[in-house]
Amino acid sequence: MIEARTGNALSTTSSEAVSLYNEAIDLILGSQSGADRALDRALALDEHFALAAAARYFLEIDGMGPNADHYRAMATESAASATDWEREHVEVLLGLIEDAGNTLDRARAYVESTPADLMVVSQLGGHLFFYGGPGKLEAVLSLLESVGHGYDDDWAYLARLGFAVSEAGDHQRGRELIERALQTRPQSLYTIHAKAHLLHDEGAAEESTQVLHDWLSLHGQHSRHGQMYGHVQWHLALSEWQTGQRDDALERYQAYCAPGTTTCGPVLTLADCGGFLLRDYLASGKTARLTDDVLEHIERVWSMMGHPFIALHVAGLYASAGDQNGLKRCKDVVEASSAGPNRDTSLALISALSDFVGENYKQSARTLASISPEKRVGIGGSNVERILVELIEENSVIRQ
Repeated sequence: MIEARTGNALSTTSSEAVSLYNEAIDLILGSQSGADRALDRALALDEHFALAAAARYFLEIDGMGPNADHYRAMATESAASATDWEREHVEVLLGLIEDAGNTLDRARAYVESTPADLMVVSQLGGHLFFYGGPGKLEAVLSLLESVGHGYDDDWAYLARLGFAVSEAGDHQRGRELIERALQTRPQSLYTIHAKAHLLHDEGAAEESTQVLHDWLSLHGQHSRHGQMYGHVQWHLALSEWQTGQRDDALERYQAYCAPGTTTCGPVLTLADCGGFLLRDYLASGKTARLTDDVLEHIERVWSMMGHPFIALHVAGLYASAGDQNGLKRCKDVVEASSAGPNRDTSLALISALSDFVGENYKQSARTLASISPEKRVGIGGSNVERILVELIEENSVIRQ
């Protein structure tokens, strides 16, 4: 019995457990719901199935569940008596989850030897998108293209490559790859999310609204608990907002994308919340008090304030509320962090938003102009964040 993508043998005698594991990996790579149930059934059939336990640990950490230690222990204990490749998969996956910075070299070496292991490739690529600095676009694209030999009909690979290609600026090729992925597995939340990003970057808000409405009408009912469901709804809310349907957009945001209603993890929840409320503030000039769920979510990510991605969205939330005390709190904690490029960029973003709220638009624009294109890439996340910075800058210039 083999792992579906790598073709490597698995240390289990249960063919049903292997089938359930392969099904679960598809669901994880598609950001769809149900992977936890499939893995639980696989582990009930074989409690020593190391890869299934590692994948279950991944889901428990991602969903901030209470049983992460249990599944981690299952994975490491089972891996000790598994094959070499299974043991390396488990150790690298756990390393990327727990201490990615010190696991990168080992992960890259593992990917060279096992390029079709999309669980590891996806985790490595996700880390680079967030922490890869100014060279991240090239690094992620290089990673994905390096594993594509004999593998380019896999929908999950095509979706990730298409996203990386479009982020790097080649929208036509990116669209072709994403469309191929959707044709094979149209219900994948990850893939429709990739298309939504591409349409956003192209400024195609009307097309995005139609595409996402159509997709949700076909697949939304079965995707409601998927990890990226709230984010896909956010893209639709953003498209509606951009086409003048503000009331519908706000209603959708509250129903599916706010911290109290979303299905997303902490970082993506912050991006959706901060990105939406800041855009609405920039367009209207009207501040609105932050609700309790937003304030509670800020505390959840507060320890990460030194990262520019987090600083941009937390400061953006305080700016949308006209809260200079909150912005000062952001500045104080970042100033106390370790010196370096991330600290400098975070402080520039916070200062620009503070000046914007204080109606010192000239200084806000001047500060943002000092953030080079390379540093903007290093903010992390996707081109959505770079466009958001441009919106702050444009509004600062307009208001001078």
